[in-house]
Amino acid sequence: MLSSDTPPQDPTELRLPTDLKPTHYDITVWTDLENNTFEGIVHVDLQVIKETSKVVLHTASLELGGASLHSDALQSVQDAHTREFDDKNERGIFSFDKALPAGSKARFSVPFKGPLTGDMLGYYRSTGGKDGEFKYTLTQFEASPTAARRAFPCWDEPLLKATVAVTLVSRVNSVNLSNMPAISEEVYKPESAEKDSWLAKKMASLSDAGQWKVTKFETTPPVSTYLIAYANGPFVYLEDSYKSPLSGKVRSLRIYTTPDVISQAQFALDIKRKVLPLYEEVFDIEYPLPKLDTLVASDFDSGAMENWGLITGRTTAFLLDPASADIHSKQNIATTQSHEVAHMW
Repeated sequence: MLSSDTPPQDPTELRLPTDLKPTHYDITVWTDLENNTFEGIVHVDLQVIKETSKVVLHTASLELGGASLHSDALQSVQDAHTREFDDKNERGIFSFDKALPAGSKARFSVPFKGPLTGDMLGYYRSTGGKDGEFKYTLTQFEASPTAARRAFPCWDEPLLKATVAVTLVSRVNSVNLSNMPAISEEVYKPESAEKDSWLAKKMASLSDAGQWKVTKFETTPPVSTYLIAYANGPFVYLEDSYKSPLSGKVRSLRIYTTPDVISQAQFALDIKRKVLPLYEEVFDIEYPLPKLDTLVASDFDSGAMENWGLITGRTTAFLLDPASADIHSKQNIATTQSHEVAHMW
C-alpha cells in the first residue's frame, strides 16, 4: 500500500473561481523569428457571475505587464493595484479597488511576452529544410491540454468556451495562419493603429516598423482554449476544395508546410477532400467553419492535433513521398487525417 505524509490536493483547488466567465478574447501576438521572442496583449470580455474585485486566470512561463479592468457598470477603467503569481497552480491574481457588481460586464486587458523556445509546448519555434533554413512558429496545446496559458493569459479550462479574434503581427515576407480565415492583411501603417494602443506603442519602438504586417482573422464560434491555434513562418500550400452534400457550399482546403516538402502533401490533401463530405452525410451536420487547413511541422510533440479549422501535426503523420511510399505509409496518413477531421464535429 502506498502512503504519503502529504494529503492529496483538493480537486476544487485546481479550478479557477467561478466569479467571472470569459465570453470573448481579442488576442494580438507580435512574433519576432529573428530574435526568438513574442509579445502581445489579450483583451477578455467577462460576464460577472458574482461580485468580485479580483481577476484570477491562468498564466505560465510568461512575463505580464500592467493589467487594467474596464467596467460599464462602474463607468471606470481601473489598473490592478496588486498582483500575485501562483506558480504551482499557474495562476495570476489581479486585485482592483472597486468590486465588479454581479450581473454586469467587464473587459480585462493585460500585455504579455515570452521566449520562443523549441520545447514544443505553448507558442514555440521550429525549423525545416536543409540545416534548418526555414524558421517558423506554431502553437501546441494538446501534449498538455492546459498549455494555452503558456501562449497567452487565459481561463484555460475546456468548459469555459468563448469566441476568439486573433491578430498576428509578423515580418512582411512570412505567412500567418489561425483557426479562421484572414479578413485583412496589410503592411503596418501608424495611421491604421488605434492611438495609444498596445500595437501603436510597440511598433513606434521599432526602427523597421514598415517591414511588419498585421493579419486579422475572423472571430471563431465559442471554442475551448486548447483548440485555439496560430502560426507564422515561410509556409507554402497545396489547395483543393469540397462541396457540402448538405448545403452545396464550397469550402477551401489547404495543407501548409515548408517549401522543401510541400510536394509530399498531396496525398493527405486528397484524403481530407474525400472524408469531409462523408462525415457530413454520416453525422447529418455540416462542417461549421469556412475553411479547413492543415499545417505540417518538423517538430511536433504528438502525432497531430485537431485545432478547429487548423489541424497541426508532424511530417510523418501527413507527408508522403510518392517515389518511396508503401501501402502501410498510406494507411497511416489516411488514418491520421481522417481521425483529425472527425474531431471537427
